[in-house]
Amino acid sequence: MKKLNFLALGLILSVGFSQAQTYQNNTATEPVDGITRLGACGGQTDPGVNMSLINVPLTGSIIDPSKITVNLSISANWLGDVAAELITPSGEAITLIRRIGALSITSCGDSSSFVAGNILGFNSANTSPIDHTAVGVGIAIPAGNYAPSYGTAMFPNHHPGVMSTFLNGKQLNGNWRLIIYDYGTTDPTILNSWQIIVGAGATLKSSETGTFGSEISIKQNPVDDYLMVDVTDDFKSLNLEIYDASGKKIKSENLLRNAKNIQLDVRNLAPGMYLLIPVKDGERKQAIKFIKK
Repeated sequence: MKKLNFLALGLILSVGFSQAQTYQNNTATEPVDGITRLGACGGQTDPGVNMSLINVPLTGSIIDPSKITVNLSISANWLGDVAAELITPSGEAITLIRRIGALSITSCGDSSSFVAGNILGFNSANTSPIDHTAVGVGIAIPAGNYAPSYGTAMFPNHHPGVMSTFLNGKQLNGNWRLIIYDYGTTDPTILNSWQIIVGAGATLKSSETGTFGSEISIKQNPVDDYLMVDVTDDFKSLNLEIYDASGKKIKSENLLRNAKNIQLDVRNLAPGMYLLIPVKDGERKQAIKFIKK
C-alpha cells in the first residue's frame, strides 16, 4: 500500500503545479449606480452594471474546488445595493453576493458597507456567509473568508449556488469575469480589484484524459454514472481496481475472459479524482486518472 500511495501522490503532483498561482485585475471599475425607475431600491431601479476580466492561462479541469479562491475588494456604502457574479470562460455563472439583508423586491437591504481594504474571500470550503447582523448599522463588513451570501428577496434571482458543485469539472483556462451590479440609487459601487488563486492540486490537465495507449482506455472523462472501459486485446483475466487520491482501494471488479466495452458503476463515488488500475493477466498496467462529477 505504501508503494501505491507513492504512485497516487506522484500522479496528483504530475497533473498540476507545486505552488499556488495568483491571477488578478487591479484596475478599478468605474462607479456604477442604480437609476430610479419606480423607486430607490431593488426591483424599482434599473441597476448599474460593470464587468472586470481575469485571464487564467492554466489548462485543465478543476478536480478540487476547495483549491480555487476568489478574493474581492469592493467599495459600497450599502450592502443591499450590491450583487456580484463570477462567470466561467464557458459562460456559466454563480452569484457570490446578492443584495444582503434585502427581504423583498423593493427592500433596500442592509446599510452596512464594503470597504476597499477589507478583502472578501470566497472558497467552497467556507461555510459562513457574510453576517450583516453581527456588525453595527453602517459599519464595514470585516475582511474574511465567506460562502456565497444572499438576501432573501427573490429579486434579483441571478444564479445562487454552491461553489463546490459549480466549480467541479469546470475548465480553468480562459477569461473569467466578475460582474458587479448596483440595485440602489445615490450610493455607487466600485470593484477595486479581484483575484483568482489556484492552489496546487486544483486541476487535471485536459490533455491527461486517462487514455494510455490503445490496449486499455476509458471513453469519457469526466464521468457521471458509468465508467466506460475499452479493452482492445484479448486477456485471460482482468481485474479493474479503483483507488481514491489518497491511495485507498474503494472498488474492485473481475471481468470475464475477453470482455469488451466494459461499464463500471461509479454512481456511489463522491465527486473528485480517482485512479483506475487495470491488472491484466496478473500484470499491473498504467494507472488511468479520471474525474467523477
